[in-house]
Amino acid sequence: MYRMLIGDIPGANARRAPTAMAYVDGGRTFTWADTEERTNRLSSALASALGVRSGDVAAILADNCIEHPELAFACSKSGAHYTGLNTRHNRREMAGQLADCAPSVLFAGPGFEEIAADLAAEFDIPAIGVAGASLPDSYEELIAAPAPSTERSADPDAIYNLSYTSGTTGEPKGAMISNRNMLALARSMGSVGRTVPSDRHLINLPVFHAGGHFAIMHPAYYGLPVAFLPRPDPELTVDAIQQHGITSLLTVPIAMKMLVDYLVQRPKVSVSSLRMVIYGSNPIPVELLRAFAERVGCGLAQIGGIGTEGGIGLALSPEQHTEALADEALAHRLASCGTVQPGAELRLVDEDDRDVAQGELGEMLFRGDSYVSGYWQRPEVSAEAWRGGWFHSGDIGVMDPDGFVTYVDRKSGRIKSGSETVYAREVENALRDLEGVGDVCVVGVADPTWGEAVCVMVELADGAALDEERIRSHAREHLSGYKVPKRALVVPAIPRTALGKAALDEVRAAFVATVPTEA
Repeated sequence: MYRMLIGDIPGANARRAPTAMAYVDGGRTFTWADTEERTNRLSSALASALGVRSGDVAAILADNCIEHPELAFACSKSGAHYTGLNTRHNRREMAGQLADCAPSVLFAGPGFEEIAADLAAEFDIPAIGVAGASLPDSYEELIAAPAPSTERSADPDAIYNLSYTSGTTGEPKGAMISNRNMLALARSMGSVGRTVPSDRHLINLPVFHAGGHFAIMHPAYYGLPVAFLPRPDPELTVDAIQQHGITSLLTVPIAMKMLVDYLVQRPKVSVSSLRMVIYGSNPIPVELLRAFAERVGCGLAQIGGIGTEGGIGLALSPEQHTEALADEALAHRLASCGTVQPGAELRLVDEDDRDVAQGELGEMLFRGDSYVSGYWQRPEVSAEAWRGGWFHSGDIGVMDPDGFVTYVDRKSGRIKSGSETVYAREVENALRDLEGVGDVCVVGVADPTWGEAVCVMVELADGAALDEERIRSHAREHLSGYKVPKRALVVPAIPRTALGKAALDEVRAAFVATVPTEA
């Protein structure tokens, strides 16, 4: 019985519409027929020229480019595993990922030739240049040599992608994404985003990350064209929307803010082709949602319960956004992650994995076809995270009587200060109302008196000036005394991961490196 794989997508699209556009990457464009031939050639070359067999790993270090999906499709066809290296990591972090997954080959894009050659020498593997990178071995020459292969893997539960966590809150781990996981997620994304045959997608999130990879595979599943950008720069994004008639975009709140700020300053600039923006990853301020809806004027859909481990467990639909934006009685729903989606199940549990009552805080547990089965070569960690057959997300949430689930904080965001529990998210929300605050990040830092001290890093808005006392006095006006930050750092920019999340380890390290201020 035929069972579809991710690697079957180019062929299915090529049979249906061979001359339809698949990818646009700067001056390079490929149809689905092109993509099917190239990925067949790459699948064959991985085995014949590079010795990459089923179960082996092929790594890529490159900015967004066509070779990312081509390598993923080729690995799925042959049973190998694709993994993307974080382009913002330093050499030590990259080497840690390579040591963990032991790849047989490293592909590298422009700007990464030197570090790729160095890493390839350390791990005794070939380094192959993609997208015009100046390395001795060329991707285009590699796929030009062999005849296309018709061999394919047959297992929909086979792993084709190792997607590594960001490592901001612990040691990076490779989530094992199977063909079945990604196909289920693509269908779910299509449902949430109300995908239509005329859609044209823009990808400006980093595709080495799970979120960017999801953004590639969703339109591919539906045979829809994708244009690549290297980053979510608002000017580049607007230009691409206008040039390619982009209708759909998967993004994150910080990129939404950058885009709406850019457009507000340019009232005559139009992005009228944009039909739907799907967003997730971070909680979003309601005022940003309203500003985005007013200026951009497209449909909005939020996805929640999603991460490196997969899934769209929760979603706030376009219709729910419209209702909540129009009706003050429903406005509170804009602060939620929406409701549980078809194909996923959710439980909210206490520390002992017992279900909590409606309205009580609990850790979100998910299961469904789009959630992965574990972490690469970490059986003990996997068993703990998936105990009882449910993925323990580490996210704390609460469900209201209408089934809307609101994210409260990461489990790791709970700060035990003295005998009290403080949620970092609550403190952040209170401080965002202070004039002059651009963004905030609250963490717990080890403290000899309190066990953990509530500490806040404040990123200033343009032209603003704030000091620690003003920040703490504002917190005292809005929060209980034990929730008021013991320390505050004012910085030009909060350190961030590639997806715009605060890099928590770096934030904590900044406090450890400073002399505490007396409360």
